[in-house]
Amino acid sequence: MNGHLLKIYVLAAMIAVAGCNKEEKAAQTESAPMAEESTTAAEASTAAETTEAAPQDKPSVREESLVTVEATVTAVNPETREVTLENAAGESITVVAGEEVRNFAQIEVGDKLTVDYMEAVEIQVLGPDEAEVGAEGVAGAARAELGEKPGGAIISETTVVVVIEAINKEMETVTVKGPEGNSETVKVRNPDNLDKVAIGDKVRVTYTEALAIEVTEK
Repeated sequence: MNGHLLKIYVLAAMIAVAGCNKEEKAAQTESAPMAEESTTAAEASTAAETTEAAPQDKPSVREESLVTVEATVTAVNPETREVTLENAAGESITVVAGEEVRNFAQIEVGDKLTVDYMEAVEIQVLGPDEAEVGAEGVAGAARAELGEKPGGAIISETTVVVVIEAINKEMETVTVKGPEGNSETVKVRNPDNLDKVAIGDKVRVTYTEALAIEVTEK
């Protein structure tokens, strides 16, 4: 198993078994206010899926974060395809827009660049027969039409199902085994939820990353 999937299923054990209380969810919402509008529908969908897919006494949680970076174009070099950007703090950086950046000629000094990066993890503890151990991933991308300001988005989603093979309440740890037989033992966040899981339960974790870039006129 590669390091990325290993990290995902270890994260599953740490978060899914730990659960999430209402105060934690409220804190997460406050920490990413810009994500509220764009994620409402997704959260509603997730809540519906959780209700149907997992027994009520099994821990489940969804956590996400959104980071938005804005900058202004202060210089453009058409020959080298270099673009100099300046953020609100006055810090500058020069980047090279590769050939894959469509409509480079549309970039002008004074244009605004907005970059949104979203990362989310949704985790459910399921019964032994509710899922099969395994891993799968999907990805997609889109970019601006010809003649428009440059922009685009990419998204990737990886789902991993692991099995709980050992629980140690005294040490407050759980051991999970991944799709390729790798095992990891981790300390749980909320030991009380160890009473809600059992050896043989499956843990399904869906890890999503999305990046969107938009250039708008000055």
